[in-house]
Amino acid sequence: MSVINSSDDAIDHEEEDLDVFETTQSQSESSQDSLLTKLPSSMLLTVADADSFLRWRDATIIAVIGERNGGKTTLLTEIYNQFLRGSYADTSFCHSRTLLGFEEKSFPSRADSRLTRPDTPRTSVQDGLRFFHLAVLDKIDFKRRDLLITERAGETYREVRDNPESAEELLEIRKAAYIVFILDGERVADFRRRAEAFSSVRGMIKSVIETQNIENKIEIQLVTTKCDLFESDQKHRIILALETFEQQLAEMLSVKCNFKAHRTIARNPKLGVRTTEGLDVLLRSWLNMAKPKLKSEINVPLLESEFDKLFFRRESK
Repeated sequence: MSVINSSDDAIDHEEEDLDVFETTQSQSESSQDSLLTKLPSSMLLTVADADSFLRWRDATIIAVIGERNGGKTTLLTEIYNQFLRGSYADTSFCHSRTLLGFEEKSFPSRADSRLTRPDTPRTSVQDGLRFFHLAVLDKIDFKRRDLLITERAGETYREVRDNPESAEELLEIRKAAYIVFILDGERVADFRRRAEAFSSVRGMIKSVIETQNIENKIEIQLVTTKCDLFESDQKHRIILALETFEQQLAEMLSVKCNFKAHRTIARNPKLGVRTTEGLDVLLRSWLNMAKPKLKSEINVPLLESEFDKLFFRRESK
């Protein structure tokens, strides 16, 4: 009997040894995870993400400042949407580390959202400072240019207007090459709200300028959105009031920095396939691209030898 029992124990022991080669579910999942590569989220960049990006690639920082419902996010997403149709503003889309961020902000404006009218999601105060990333390739010199464009809730900038000291906390204005102040064209078109809209933008500009945190060569831009709403019997008066305000800002800022005014339409179905106006000029102003000279404007030196021709070809590249 003892011999039989010992034989049974040996068989059981061998069966237990076979279990060693069976992998558990957790071990299998772990081995599968090790084969996966973690990709960037492609959502909007945080401040830390932007700093990390700037360590290995040069980029132009665009600070977009304006109150809520002024059209800040719509302006940026519609620039991105133009590249979905092809080349835009004499540039081609090159790269973006925030593709999902662009898509998330753009989705409510598309037919797939099944909304009755195009919309743009509100930017939450809790999100703090974020950045869109857009890289484009100039079709003329084939050079890549990267843009980091800020995204922050309008309530924060309203606080800057009401409490100028809070402008010191705006990190985006310290390294920005362009500071874009958004003027809501809907309020400009309304006589009862026009003066308050002008006063609000003027107050934000003064608060930012007085911080002394901006670069000397910075360019201040006033971008008036929703200019399609000017189409009324009061259009002449609206434009005259806007021109007067733009001139006042130009005089106020002439000593401290450069100033440019832009008027844009970011989303107007009446325009047909291209539902925007002025965004191409605005984009190129951020890229700081000089208009290429026509061949007739280029002074070609007298080429006396083959070496002169070779030298000229190398210099012109």
